[in-house]
Amino acid sequence: MFINAIKQYLCVALSKNGVSSVPEVFELSLSIFLTLLSNFKTHLKMQIEVFFKEIFLYILETSTSSFDHKWMVIQTLTRICADAQSVVDIYVNYDCDLNAANIFERLVNDLSKIAQGRGSQELGMSNVQELSLRKKGLECLVSILKCMVEWSKDQYVNPNSQTTLGQEKPAEQETSEIKHPETINRYGSLNSLESTSSSGIGSYSTQMSGTDNPEQFEVLKQQKEIIEQGIDLFNKKPKRGIQYLQEQGMLGTTPEDIAQFLHQEERLDSTQVGEFLGDNDKFNKEVMYAYVDQHDFSGKDFVSALRLFLEGFRLPGEAQKIDRLMEKFAARYLECNQGQTLFASADTAYVLAYSIIMLTTDLHSPQVKNKMTKEQYIKMNRGINDSKDLPEEYLSAIYNEIAGKKISLKETKELTIPTKSSKQNVANEKQRRLLYNLEMEQMAKTAKALMEAVSHVQAPFTSATHLEHVRPMFKLAWTPFLAAFSVGLQDCDDTEVASLCLEGIRCAIRIACIFSIQLERDAYVQALARFTLLTVSSGITEMKQKNIDTIKTLITVAHTDGNYLGNSWHEILKCISQLELAQLIGTGVKPRYISGTVRGREGSLTGTKDQAPDEFVGLGLVGGNVDWKQIASIQESIGETSSQSVVVAVDSS
Repeated sequence: MFINAIKQYLCVALSKNGVSSVPEVFELSLSIFLTLLSNFKTHLKMQIEVFFKEIFLYILETSTSSFDHKWMVIQTLTRICADAQSVVDIYVNYDCDLNAANIFERLVNDLSKIAQGRGSQELGMSNVQELSLRKKGLECLVSILKCMVEWSKDQYVNPNSQTTLGQEKPAEQETSEIKHPETINRYGSLNSLESTSSSGIGSYSTQMSGTDNPEQFEVLKQQKEIIEQGIDLFNKKPKRGIQYLQEQGMLGTTPEDIAQFLHQEERLDSTQVGEFLGDNDKFNKEVMYAYVDQHDFSGKDFVSALRLFLEGFRLPGEAQKIDRLMEKFAARYLECNQGQTLFASADTAYVLAYSIIMLTTDLHSPQVKNKMTKEQYIKMNRGINDSKDLPEEYLSAIYNEIAGKKISLKETKELTIPTKSSKQNVANEKQRRLLYNLEMEQMAKTAKALMEAVSHVQAPFTSATHLEHVRPMFKLAWTPFLAAFSVGLQDCDDTEVASLCLEGIRCAIRIACIFSIQLERDAYVQALARFTLLTVSSGITEMKQKNIDTIKTLITVAHTDGNYLGNSWHEILKCISQLELAQLIGTGVKPRYISGTVRGREGSLTGTKDQAPDEFVGLGLVGGNVDWKQIASIQESIGETSSQSVVVAVDSS
């Protein structure tokens, strides 16, 4: 009873005030949401999704939202992302649910963009505000990674307390080790799971009744990615998308299966759905007939039935396609309402449906200057009922209803986030605020409507328990993490930013090591090595404090995760070798020790072991792969003092 009250009253009120332009109200709404999330999340799966998707992520993604709103949202997210259970639960319950939004993936992507400082100019932020927002974004990303490390800590073995971890798995073995249970066919095929959800779309998480099975969740995530890929293909070329989903076993082959898919999948481009249904191809017509037959128009008046029919797609522009659709609609309407209509035949319903479409366009299109009158509409429909007239009061009522509320021909969903072309308009602070206030109103309406729609829905919530969830989470999000940390180290000299980036990279390397994810591990270690500046031609003279800290971090990684690093040791040893070389130069190695180098045919410096000074031989810095050119350039570009200062700075840690 108490939970129902929360769903029906508190959550609806929160969705309305969760986008308030009054900072105090907005902040209080976020605080209440945090309380609900920590205490009642197992009962509020659908409500939490609405709050994230329609409020949190929207505010982060739109370029018109205010700095204050973005700041408060990130503050709230930082608190949510400090709890490992919450982070993993978000991934398991939303990103691994066929019917839910990819909240974890979108959250990491949005935070990565903010941490990189992207879009700050559009917001008109000051440099101080931009830096503080970037820090908050990085803090939140690092917090997520810390949670993932914490969640999988039982699988980590300190290399200083054990001898070997066995051989590194080859990359191809890593991908093939995922076990695939039976293929889950989502739309209408024989092996599809029976759905207990109200939408009629099979949801694997619904079937698991809240039990945590990592293998099943990973398979489900793969199925979801296939569906999303198929939808993307459909929205460009419908037949290609359908073929792809069928090849992957996610869609049945009968017209009824495809019709069900068109009915249930809201992410399909409505224009493409209309074009596909209206096509004259034999199979397309069979799908269209099945699509219309899956509608139940029983007991509905004609205009209401037509509104319902046109909610699912956008009418194609070609008259012949509209003709086919209206003809089938009319036949289905009479079939559902036999003997209960004024129509002598399906032809009457067909002509009337067509005339209602024309009336909607005429009355509500700004291009039409001379609007059709009621008398003209009645006259237009004379003799359509088997050479007789429909009652004038019936046609008059239709005219009045359409004049009062047009039949909404479904539009393709467009993101309301302003594009680059609108930057100049948004740059004006007053205009930006006005635009954001309008967006806030629309956001509140959408969130409130969705909250009301799910207020009676029961959706099982899985409390994650297995550490194996971290592997797919990291593989999904490692790229935006790396982008945020790389950009932070590259273009920002702030010590706090550098510290957060290095901490994030350390956590990422730890996760990649724990789960033997080679590609990602190597990418992070290479990024770390690159930012030491020890392996680049720019030389040590350009080193800043952040580069010194990067060297320290690299050495720490080698110490704490050494037995997991595999091929990544190559990058680390290169850096240590260069650091040792810098120490030699700093302690007084003279140019004459490198005078044994000779120029090759192309002018590059080469050398052999015989020509190398004893100091380098002892360090193992010579041989066929020694870059004597780099040694010479280091000797030229830096003096003893600067190179010694780098070594001292690293040693001082």
